[in-house]
Amino acid sequence: MIFTIRFLWWITIMIGIIKYHALLPYPVEAAIIVSILAFVIPYWFYRYSTIAYLIAEIALSGSLYIALNYYFEETQWQFIVIAFVVGFHSSERTCRWTGPITILLIPFLAWNTARLDFDDIAFQAFLYHFGMYGFGFAFQLLSRTHKQSLIIKEQNRILEQYAGRVEQITLLEERDKLSRELHDTIGHTMTSLIMGMETLRPHLPSTEVNRLDTLLHMARRGLNETRGIVHNWAQTTRDSLMTLESSFRELIEEFQQSTGVVVTLRIYGKEYELSRSRKLPLYRCLQEALTNAVRHGGASLIQVGLYFEKNQIRMQVEDNGSGNKDIEFGFGLQSMKERLEALHGQLSLHCLDEGGIAVICSLPHQTVLPQEKTIRILLVDDQPIIRESLQLILQQQQDMHVVGLAGTGQEAIDMIPAEKPDVVLLDIRMPGLDGQSTLRAIREQWPSIRVIMVTSIEEASQAADTLKNGANSYLLKSVSPVELVEAIRMVYQGEMLITQTIADALFQEMQEQQAELDGLRKMRGRVCPYGLTERERGILASLMEGLRIKTIADKIFLSEGTVRNCTSMIYAKLGVNNREDAVRKAREEGLVS
Repeated sequence: MIFTIRFLWWITIMIGIIKYHALLPYPVEAAIIVSILAFVIPYWFYRYSTIAYLIAEIALSGSLYIALNYYFEETQWQFIVIAFVVGFHSSERTCRWTGPITILLIPFLAWNTARLDFDDIAFQAFLYHFGMYGFGFAFQLLSRTHKQSLIIKEQNRILEQYAGRVEQITLLEERDKLSRELHDTIGHTMTSLIMGMETLRPHLPSTEVNRLDTLLHMARRGLNETRGIVHNWAQTTRDSLMTLESSFRELIEEFQQSTGVVVTLRIYGKEYELSRSRKLPLYRCLQEALTNAVRHGGASLIQVGLYFEKNQIRMQVEDNGSGNKDIEFGFGLQSMKERLEALHGQLSLHCLDEGGIAVICSLPHQTVLPQEKTIRILLVDDQPIIRESLQLILQQQQDMHVVGLAGTGQEAIDMIPAEKPDVVLLDIRMPGLDGQSTLRAIREQWPSIRVIMVTSIEEASQAADTLKNGANSYLLKSVSPVELVEAIRMVYQGEMLITQTIADALFQEMQEQQAELDGLRKMRGRVCPYGLTERERGILASLMEGLRIKTIADKIFLSEGTVRNCTSMIYAKLGVNNREDAVRKAREEGLVS
């Protein structure tokens, strides 16, 4: 706003010079150049020092005012605008000397040079210039107070968050106690029921399989809701519970509402259970195909076919847009192709005769290893029913063979030299030698063995420790047989895998730890009382070293524009106007260690 006021003042000066240039004894171009310099030079000094700016402002604008007042009596009150601007920038104690010069000296020189009767209007001139100077001074204090109040509000908000964090830590301690109890009671019971019902599937008539699926769905949902109560994650299993057809229909409905394009979906064959690792690539491929059909092809009608075949699942997307015979794999198509190929699938594109493009994505039903590559599996769990249920489920796979069952960690270690398993499914909580200790022993003696840790109740800290100790995967016991089998194959092939719920838990734990770290930093005085961030404090330290903006940007690998924005934010938080004042304040208050 101050710049706008000063700019309007300069515009009025320019208009006056151009309109009455005939009264000037020198060329109008010279007068315009002098007025431009009087406007620009003070702001150039403002970037480096407030005092230098005030000296330049008073000297140049005052001289211009005196010179114009000599020729034009109508400009005798023009300096009150500059008095306001100077007052605004003179709030610091070291700048109070500007008051007498602006209020008394400049007006006196201007009117005395113009041979006006200064005695008649001396009190009025003093009153006007003093009022505008004081108004500018007060406006700066008001602006600074407003900025400080915003900073105080932000700090109060941070303190409230910290208090809430302390309360949350207390609740987390209680949650951990409850989690351990659930693991040993409800977790084992529900997991055993799920495993037991899965083993009954091959022995039931086809008419009863749907009823078994319903019971399994209810059991898994009950266990997930129990976890949700403990961890406040009631929605973490929503994606895994949705079928591929329902997720496709939801996506298509949202796409039609947002674009107005007609999209039809047809399902061929009966949908069978798919792991999340196979649902997600197909879902993302459909998103990309729909977007490309509208964005690049201008399609108004899209047909989606989803084929559940015996050995593969295939998705075909056809549009009526403008097909391109020279289709190039950009970032989106290349990403789709890589997603599918990672699961031994394929992506192909074809131009239709009647116009438009057909996108075909195919994935094998399951990634079964060749007959000669059988995965040797050792099951380790202190619950006999879980060991036996897992054995029955895994033995149904052509490429898997359970070589042993162990009830304790020590028993598993004793069996490994003789059985030579490729993959060990290891329970975390067992009497005697627990899962973590067993994992460390396996890593020390047999580093090439793949280890999948399984648990009933997920714990973020426990998952982090497990992965740090060398586990290749971390799964819940209630995971579906399809997910479990897929996980074993992926781990055997050298990949690392954790379930989505565990990933969510780890991510939330990281957020909580970061918030706690920020709180500790604040308590130890590492956070600036003015609310400066770590990046802003680093930039302020560079300013104190005398580095230029470009040098700072190169030093911290940011653009010059970003560094300039951060510098402006630093000035606003500190309540200063330039580098010199910011550096002085930082040194006086020790803001940068």
